Amino acid sequence: MKWLILILLPLQVFAQEIYNNCGDILPQTYQVNYDINKEYFWDISSGIIVYNNNNEVTIQWPDSNGTYIILAYTTKFGCEGDTSYYEIIIEDCPYLQLYIPNSFTPNGDNWNETFYIQGASSEKVEQILIYNRWGEIVYETNNNTPWNGEDCQIGIYSYSVRTNNQHYSGIVHLIK
Repeated sequence: MKWLILILLPLQVFAQEIYNNCGDILPQTYQVNYDINKEYFWDISSGIIVYNNNNEVTIQWPDSNGTYIILAYTTKFGCEGDTSYYEIIIEDCPYLQLYIPNSFTPNGDNWNETFYIQGASSEKVEQILIYNRWGEIVYETNNNTPWNGEDCQIGIYSYSVRTNNQHYSGIVHLIK
């Protein structure tokens, strides 16, 4: 995930921020100069968690793609004054991408022969467990070693995948 934040004057704040480890981004605080005679207003894109304290705002950015807007403006004696426009662009986050297929066909045609976790975070897989319909473990690995369905009948199997303190579960169809 790459973040580009542009803050235009006149609130005398300019910033550019880029984050490469998008899974561990802490809430960010933005602040404009304080004047006791001014009232501060923040207009922020929906879907963002915000904590507002007059001339300061703390934001927990989402981990999804999109363009997010922060608009800060003031009023003094009932008239609109200084304005700043922030544009935050969040691009794909390769660290959070994981794809778990729902079927595979170990039939010898060299196409879709094994079940394995795919995506940019697939190297972070710590454990894969495959269960049959009676809840018995038919396959177990402590990394992303593919399961070829050997000695298993066609049918539906359950999986449990652990990666980076995350747990994913679902079903996979073994088709021959």
